[in-house]
Amino acid sequence: MSMNRLRFSENIIGGFSNKEAFGEFPNPLPETLKLNLGCGTDVKPGWINIDLFSNDPSVVKMDIRKLEIPDGVVDEILASDVLEHFSHREVDLVLKEWARVLKPSGSITIRCPNLKLQMEAYLRGDWDADIASYMIFGGQTNPGDYHCVGFDRISIEKHLNRAGFYIISYTEHNFPQDKNKINLNMSVTAAKFSAQNNHQEINKNTSKYGDDPYSGLDFTLDDEANKSHDQAKQNETIEDTLEYSEPDIDAEDELFDVDMLREIISIDSKTLEVKKQRKQMNIVWEGSQFVYHSLALINREHCLNILKSDKAELTIVPYEADAFHHSVDPRFEKLIENDVRFKNSSDESIKNLPYVWIRHQWPPNTEPPKGAKWIIMQPWEYSHLLEEFVEAFKKADEVWTPSNFSRQAFINSGIDPEKVQVIPNGINPDIFKPFGEKYDIGTEKKMKFLYVGGTIFRKGIDILLKAYTNMFSAKDDVTLIIKDIGGKSFYSGQTSSDIIKRIQREPNAPEIIYIDADLNETEVASLYRACDVFVSPYRGEGFSLPTLEAMACGLPVVVTKGGSTDDFVTSDYAWQISSSKKSVGMKLDERNFVEEGFALEPDGDSLALTMHSIYSDPYEVKSAGMIASLEARNNRTWEKASVKILKRLDALYNTDLTASYKSEQAPINDAYIELGRAEKAYVSGRQDEAYKIFGTILEENSLEENDRMHVLCRMAAMALNAGDTAKSAVLLESAKDIDEEAPDYLYVKTLYEVNTGDNDKALETIAPLLENWNAWKYDSSYGITFDELLVLTGDIMLGNNDLEGANQLYTSALEVNYENPYACYGAGMCFKLAGVHDSAKEMFEWAVKLAPNFELAQQELNMLD
Repeated sequence: MSMNRLRFSENIIGGFSNKEAFGEFPNPLPETLKLNLGCGTDVKPGWINIDLFSNDPSVVKMDIRKLEIPDGVVDEILASDVLEHFSHREVDLVLKEWARVLKPSGSITIRCPNLKLQMEAYLRGDWDADIASYMIFGGQTNPGDYHCVGFDRISIEKHLNRAGFYIISYTEHNFPQDKNKINLNMSVTAAKFSAQNNHQEINKNTSKYGDDPYSGLDFTLDDEANKSHDQAKQNETIEDTLEYSEPDIDAEDELFDVDMLREIISIDSKTLEVKKQRKQMNIVWEGSQFVYHSLALINREHCLNILKSDKAELTIVPYEADAFHHSVDPRFEKLIENDVRFKNSSDESIKNLPYVWIRHQWPPNTEPPKGAKWIIMQPWEYSHLLEEFVEAFKKADEVWTPSNFSRQAFINSGIDPEKVQVIPNGINPDIFKPFGEKYDIGTEKKMKFLYVGGTIFRKGIDILLKAYTNMFSAKDDVTLIIKDIGGKSFYSGQTSSDIIKRIQREPNAPEIIYIDADLNETEVASLYRACDVFVSPYRGEGFSLPTLEAMACGLPVVVTKGGSTDDFVTSDYAWQISSSKKSVGMKLDERNFVEEGFALEPDGDSLALTMHSIYSDPYEVKSAGMIASLEARNNRTWEKASVKILKRLDALYNTDLTASYKSEQAPINDAYIELGRAEKAYVSGRQDEAYKIFGTILEENSLEENDRMHVLCRMAAMALNAGDTAKSAVLLESAKDIDEEAPDYLYVKTLYEVNTGDNDKALETIAPLLENWNAWKYDSSYGITFDELLVLTGDIMLGNNDLEGANQLYTSALEVNYENPYACYGAGMCFKLAGVHDSAKEMFEWAVKLAPNFELAQQELNMLD
C-alpha cells in the first residue's frame, strides 16, 4: 500500500513501484465484484486489484479512501496489510467508505498487525526493541511504509461496528518467533448490516465510543411522563445524564443527540393507532446483545419477553460491538427492530409515557440516567461489594440480582434490602433440552464430566483440576471436558489454559478436552447433551447459569454448597460439595471492598471422592438428569424469570404488564417434561402415578430410542411387581426390538425369567451383564449397581439350591458394598440352609441393622431366636 508515499525517480526497496497504476476498472461490472484494496504486489486473479502505484498492468489506480464506485455494488472486499497505514482520524471514514460500496450483507476481510500480540512478543523477549519497532511502526522502506495506528480485537470490532459491520470470524496469527521474526497479525471477516436502516442510519444512531462501543450512548427525553410517578425527578431530564468528552471528533461525525431521539419517537399516529392505546410505559434496556457471554444472553431473553407483553415500548441500547449477526435466530429480528441503531419511529403519545432505564453490563455504568427510574441488574460473587459501586447503587431506584446469595452481598454492603430484588436467570426450553444433536467431543471415554465457565480462580478451576488429576489417571475410562468462556473478553489474560495444556502433555494424566471456541446457544446445548455430569466447584457465583443450562439438557450437577445454586438445586439431581468461608482480603484487583471480602472454599477432597463415586457407580446419573431437566425446563424458564421483572415494573408504576404477559403464555409440555415427571414419581415411590405417565409417553412415541428403552424397562418391571407378567412380556418384547443387548433390557428380562420360574434362563441372561458391567454400566439408566447384580445372581443360584455359589456371590456383593442389606440376608439364608445358625443369625442381624424395615430379615431372625 502506498497511500502516503512520495514519487521517486527510481524503484525503491521493498517491492514498491514508483510508477502510477494504469489498469482499467471493468465496465460493465462483473456479476460478482471483489475488490483487493491496497494490493501492493499481492495481485490476485479473479479480483479487481486497486492501488495508486504498481507495475502490474491489471492494477487499477484509485485512492481507496474515496472509491470511484457506486453504492452497494461490491460483493467482497479484501484489505490486507493496509488499514494500519491510515491515521487515527481516517480509519472510521475509510471503513465507512468501504461499507458504502458493499452490497447489503457483503463481506470484508481485513488483515493487519495485532498490537496486543506484538506487545506480548516484546515483553516475552521474543523481540528486542529494534525488531518490535520495525514490526509495530512499519518497515519504513519508503514514505508510505509507515504504520499510523495499531489494533487489537476489541478496537477493530469497535471501528467496524461504527462503520456498520458485524464480525463473522476472527483469527489471530500468533506465529512462533524461534526461527524467523514474523509479524503477528490478525484476520477479521465482517459483514455489512442489512437491516431496514442503511449504514448512514447506523452511524446516525450510534454515539462516539469510549473504551467500549456504545459506552457513551444516551437518550434525551422529556421527563414530563415521570412526574406523576416520581416527583423527586420532575426537574431532571435524561439529556443531562451523560456528557461527551471524547477529543478530536470530526465535524462531520454525528453524535446521538436529543433531536435524533425525538425523531425516533415521532411518527404518524395512524401507523400505531392500535399500539398507542396499549402501551403503558417506556423501557430503555442498556447492555450487550449479540455477544458470546451470559450477560448478553440474559439481556436478549428478558428483552424478548418484555416485547411479548406488548404493553411496553422497548428501546435497546447495545453496550459492546456485535460478535455475531442477529439472523442466527429468527427471534432476534424483534430485538433489531427495537435496537436504537435501527429502531423505527414511535407514536408521539408513547414519548409521554413514563420511562425506566435498566442497565445490565460489566463494568456497570454508575452515572444515573436523569428523567427516568434507574434499575441496575447486577450479579455479585463475594460477600461484599466494591466501594466504588456502593454509592452509585444506593442512588438506583432498584437493584435486581439473580440469587439470594448475591442479594445478601448487596445488603451486607449497606444497600437498602427493600431495593434489592431477586430476578433469577432462566433457560430457553426449546434450546436447552435433553434431546437433539450432540456435540462431537472426539473421545472414546465412557464417563464425561463437563465444566463450562471461565477458567479462573473464582470459579474453582484449580480445585477441579487438582481433584480430577489426583483421583484419575490415563487408564481410567473418564474424561473432563472444559469449555472455557470469557478468555477473549471478561477474563482475558486470567484463564488457566496454559495449566490445562501442561496437564494434557503429561503421559499418565487423565484425559482433558479443552474447548475455547465461541459457541452459540444451540452448540452449547449440544455440548451439554454429549456429556454425563456437570461439575462446578465455584468459590463465587452470582447465579451459575451453566449449571441451570446443564440441568435442562439432562445432566445432574456437582456444585458448591452454600452459594447461589442453593436457590435451584436439590439432592434429587445434585451432589453439593461442602464449603467453608474464606477471606479474599480487603481488595479485589486493587479495588477496595467495603469490608473484608469472603468467598466460599469448596472441599477439594470431597469433590474428588464424589467424582470417583459417580465414575465407579453411575447408577443415579441418567435418572437424576431426567429430574434435573424437569426442574429446569418446567420451573426455571426465561418466561417465568421475566414475569418477576414485569411484576417489579407493575409495582413501581402501577401498570398491568404482568397480566398481559401471562395471558399470552402457554406452559411448555413435551414428552421429556413428562418423562422427568414420571421418573420423579417413580423415585419417590409413587408407582401408580409413574406407571400412568410412562404409559402416556409411550403412546405419544416421541422419545429418542434410549429414552424409550428406559420407559419400557421401567414399566415392564412395575408390571412384574404388580403380578402382571403378560403385560411385562409385551413391554419387554418392544424393548427387545430396540436393542436386545441393552443392559437395562437384560436386567429386567432376568427379573421376568426369575418371576416366571425359569432360573436357568435367567442365569444365561444375566451372565453378559456381569461379564461386561464395567463398560456397560455407563449405558444404563435403570439405576443398577454391580452389587445388586451380584445379589440377583446369588438369589437365582440360591433358588437352584447352589448354596456355595450363592454365598460366594453374596460375599462378593458385600466386598463391593458392605452396606447392602440384601447381600446380608442372602448370606444368612445360605448359612441357615447349611445349618450354620450362628452365622445365619449374625447376617440377619446385619440386614436388619442396615434396613430396619426389612421384614423378611426380621422374620428369619425371630425364628432363629
